[in-house]
Amino acid sequence: MSAEFVTGINWLEPLMPTFPAEILQLAEKVPFQAGRLSAMVAPQMIQRVGGLLRVTSSFYSNLIEGQFTEPATLAPSAPKRNRKELNELAMAHIGTQHAFERALALHNQLPWDSLFSGPFISRIHKRLFDGASGEQLQLSDGSRFIPGELRDIANKDVLVGNHAAPSCKAVTPMLDRMQQVYGRVPDARSRLIAVMAYHHRLAWVHPFADGNGRTVRLVTHLQLHKLGLVSPLWSLSRGLARQQDIYYARLANADKPRRGDLDGRGQLTQAGLFEFVGFMLETCLDQMSYTEQALNISNMRERLHTIFAWDERIKRAGLKQESARALHILLTQGTVSRADFKIFTGLPDRVATDQLRSLVQLGIVESATPKARDLYPGLPIWFAQLLFPDLHQRMVTAS
Repeated sequence: MSAEFVTGINWLEPLMPTFPAEILQLAEKVPFQAGRLSAMVAPQMIQRVGGLLRVTSSFYSNLIEGQFTEPATLAPSAPKRNRKELNELAMAHIGTQHAFERALALHNQLPWDSLFSGPFISRIHKRLFDGASGEQLQLSDGSRFIPGELRDIANKDVLVGNHAAPSCKAVTPMLDRMQQVYGRVPDARSRLIAVMAYHHRLAWVHPFADGNGRTVRLVTHLQLHKLGLVSPLWSLSRGLARQQDIYYARLANADKPRRGDLDGRGQLTQAGLFEFVGFMLETCLDQMSYTEQALNISNMRERLHTIFAWDERIKRAGLKQESARALHILLTQGTVSRADFKIFTGLPDRVATDQLRSLVQLGIVESATPKARDLYPGLPIWFAQLLFPDLHQRMVTAS
């Protein structure tokens, strides 16, 4: 059986071929769009949206694996008793992403090639699954995988659908080879392309007995973070989940052998790799565009008006349209003083004070203490789902 699994690192080729002009152009647009998106949002709002988007990434990464978790139960404030076992995996994703983002920010001199190393990939996998139950770690043959353990250590060959992953003996040599190639790419544009190519090649190698999909997507997120492209105002996992059929098809097409003499000189199809990288870059741009539209000032004003007019939770709290106007300014500016917020409502002081108290109780406005001077936006999941339409969608269809 082991003879059916490829062993040579040459089977990874092409790793970094000369990409066509249209892909280079997409790679140039991504940092431009990321910078434009960051510039339109106040720093305090970026922090709040960033926390929300970690939940979004976890939700959609779970959804790609065919597992639905209710986004509201993934919020840090959600009582633990409301989280089922599957939700604990999703919470582990949020915690791991946050921890590694902080580590990358703290150690900003970390060499680029370290994000492609076998130990780095293993640490992410271990952190993602360290608290998983025995049932969640169980493989189809009845055995269990160990979080962070590469397949060569586990001595385990695997079949994933129609894909025979490379021999377990080839895992570490292949990881080393990819680090050597992708970790030495010098310029920012090439590094972005390398991240997308690596996403496929790492999934193709299938370094762990299970849990590879979540790991690969998180590795890609962290590499984009290192490039300064995850601002954190958009979620690649959201884009991949919403085009799940296309995502899987592009991955599978890039798995295939070379299609002929005009399809590069490697073992795997060069054209398939081009298609996959192009799809990934287009997905990045699509998700940036979604967030840009969602945070657009005029769009947000109209949505707040509608939310305050029709949402039952808002109506039960007795909130007025005048408060929506003040809230819009808070969301746009990222912070305002308590006194200014009440002035922005245009309501009498006592009424404005009552309105603000209700907003704080609902979590829509945040205040360090009941009388703190500064106010900040709050984005509880239920409210964020109203404010950002279609943020979390259970049914995923290809388009």
